[in-house]
Amino acid sequence: MTRETAGLVAVLALLTIGGFLFFPGHTFLQADTQIYVPILERIWDPTVLGQDPVATRPHVSYTIYDETALLLRRLTGQPFQFGLHLQQILYRGLGLWGMFLIGRALGLSWRLALILTAVFGLGATVNGPAILTFEYEPTPRSFSVPLVVLAIGLVAHARWVAAGVACGVAYLYHPPTTVPFLAMLSLHTVWRRQWRAWPPILAALLLGWVVSRFQLGESEPQRFFTTIDPTLETMQRLRGAYNWVSLWPVQFIRHYQFLLLVCLAGFFRLRARMPESLQLFFFFLPLYGILSVGASWFLLEGMKWAFIPQFQPARGVLWVSVVAIVVSTTAGLYAARDRRWAEALLWLTLVFCIPQQADVLQLVFPDVRDPQQLTRFLIAVALAGCAAAAARWNSVVAWAAVLFLPFYLIPQVGQVQNYPPLHHPEVYELADWARANTQKDDLFVFPDAGRELYPGLFRVYALRPLYVDWKGGGQVNLLREFAYQWWDRWQKAGGEIYDASKLPRLRSYGIQYVVLKQAHRVPGQTPIHENPKYLVYRTWDSTGHE
Repeated sequence: MTRETAGLVAVLALLTIGGFLFFPGHTFLQADTQIYVPILERIWDPTVLGQDPVATRPHVSYTIYDETALLLRRLTGQPFQFGLHLQQILYRGLGLWGMFLIGRALGLSWRLALILTAVFGLGATVNGPAILTFEYEPTPRSFSVPLVVLAIGLVAHARWVAAGVACGVAYLYHPPTTVPFLAMLSLHTVWRRQWRAWPPILAALLLGWVVSRFQLGESEPQRFFTTIDPTLETMQRLRGAYNWVSLWPVQFIRHYQFLLLVCLAGFFRLRARMPESLQLFFFFLPLYGILSVGASWFLLEGMKWAFIPQFQPARGVLWVSVVAIVVSTTAGLYAARDRRWAEALLWLTLVFCIPQQADVLQLVFPDVRDPQQLTRFLIAVALAGCAAAAARWNSVVAWAAVLFLPFYLIPQVGQVQNYPPLHHPEVYELADWARANTQKDDLFVFPDAGRELYPGLFRVYALRPLYVDWKGGGQVNLLREFAYQWWDRWQKAGGEIYDASKLPRLRSYGIQYVVLKQAHRVPGQTPIHENPKYLVYRTWDSTGHE
């Protein structure tokens, strides 16, 4: 290994770990892992969570996510969290490598390509479809997106077979994420008769189908070729509003319209420097992303096709953000190198606004009366100046500042908090008590939790089933029978507004334990366990008897 290669590996490793630990960061059991981990726990040990509809209705048939997680648990002897985060770090690193390859293909020196890589690694929030370029949670999509970026980087260097392998693995983790890449690759295949990437992709398609035939624990198959009835639509609009484009605030649409203009301007600014393969990807990917929004509206809200909430085509708009970051950073670095300072600062300030604000127009045109917006804008300008200095004078100090200062400046000075604190000792204590003092099939409910997420933490740490919770309802997009069951339970015992009059009926639903916040102590009933946050009651009948 040469000194330059060793240095590159070291910097990519530091960017990967810095992004994992500091910004954009990582989470566990804060979002979709609240659904995936109970499914994994149930497959691992069929004696647990047998009364929980989230765990007993898995939707991982078309992915190797579960098989890989189970294999790592067997090999390491560690809980699922260890293996999932291990994969998350690995695939983030591969995604950063892919972006470095893209930068090199655009003609950047290895130092400037690392600036592009670092900027990309800061992530971007993709409002509307509610996704991220770098997901905080170790979910199938968080593994697949970086692999697709790697595939694009390999295509840029005409490493077609390797690109096919990267796309194939991405497909096995999360098929919908690979569709934009496959669409672009198909265009290139027709245009240039380049077939070498397809054998590993087709092998992955076949392997995915074979794996789905032997899926463990499946109790309700996903239905693709049917329509959504009015009741199911009501549930999905409530629980999966991000799939319904008509519910998106208008500023989200303006944000993507602006980024599309940035993509097109950057494309034409850099076109002469782009390899032919990247020209196709960088021109059509943003257009695909914008068109995917219209396609989602037509197919879901017009045709009511039940496949669309599962496929979620509007998430293709993610690639508008990715391409905007790439072309803006690259154009800015070239402008700085050529002493076009005003142009360089415009491009580079934009790219450092993107990770700090989901609606980038709020920072591009900041309200100077808002101290937080002004601070974040000044951070973007300062980092843009460092990047310009690194490009023009090859300053090692400025280069290092661009790579590593954002890990501190954005979350600490800019006060950008990507996710709220959720984990707290009281829920751990509650889970420990439940594991030690209740039976595996005892059913719990948290009637006053509303849309809060702590019941999902309890489910995993206690390995006790929940009657219903808000986060678990995310599967209404995927499983029709589950949707009706969740809706019925949500109205009976959950709901967004706590109703104490429902408590005496809970016993008739097969629920053994009720967990309430301290503020909702029940007169005349003695809790069997409590801590500073929560009270646990055995269910009682209408006469007040347990």
